[in-house]
Amino acid sequence: MLQLKKATKVFNRDSVNEKRALHQLDLQLAAGDFVTIIGSKGAGKSTLLNAIAGLWFLDEGKIYLDGTDITNMPDYKRAGLIGRVFQDPMVGTAASMTIEENLALAAKRGHSRGLKKGINKSLRSRIKEELSRLGLGLEDRLSTPVGLLSGGQRQALTLLMATFQQPRLLLLDEHTAALDPKTGEKVLSLTEELVAESGLTTLMVTHNIVDSLKVGNRTIMMHEGQIVLDIKGKEREEMTPQDVLRLFERNSGKQLANDRMLLVKNRKSNGA
Repeated sequence: MLQLKKATKVFNRDSVNEKRALHQLDLQLAAGDFVTIIGSKGAGKSTLLNAIAGLWFLDEGKIYLDGTDITNMPDYKRAGLIGRVFQDPMVGTAASMTIEENLALAAKRGHSRGLKKGINKSLRSRIKEELSRLGLGLEDRLSTPVGLLSGGQRQALTLLMATFQQPRLLLLDEHTAALDPKTGEKVLSLTEELVAESGLTTLMVTHNIVDSLKVGNRTIMMHEGQIVLDIKGKEREEMTPQDVLRLFERNSGKQLANDRMLLVKNRKSNGA
């Protein structure tokens, strides 16, 4: 479904600030896969998502989506194929536009917009129905400017917009990291519900090792622009965060000392 072959991206090439963000990376996802991505800062996680979304092109390698080569396809042409939610709740929605207007734009993503009326009775009915699933009462606030919503409400709306047209691929870039724990859990639960209902193929970057093993059906870990761990099936079901760190250290020869704080939540929840 999604395939990357020898994906390579280098920033500031041939300078003292040269950074190889992706290095000969191979990745293949089957339709319906929900893959979580973990790794320390600078591992290449966001670069991978940006390359897939078309925000910048690879220096080397190929990207295929449903068998179509999208390597050099501009991002606006990928918009109808790929949905995305960013870490910042303020990104992905238009603050000055109403809730209804934002979702109407999402409904037109990837389609010719023409001069027809943007919101008809049928679309408004669907918008209200989809909003009611969030359990936030937003279906009764269609005329409210999005800029007046809380961060959690706005992120839930962004997620709904990204999945409104059931894209071929959904990209989630630490989309709960900027939310408080309770709101983050709600948005993550909503994510699982929307992905499962539509069978969306999904890549989710997360900073939380616990969530990376709990959500989806496969976990990959990146380091220095490469995939150093790829865990799925029974192995993943039995894996603990401590196991992940040990495997990473064994495969990369380095420690994730700055990421060990991610285990605190897990230890506390177990009464340790």
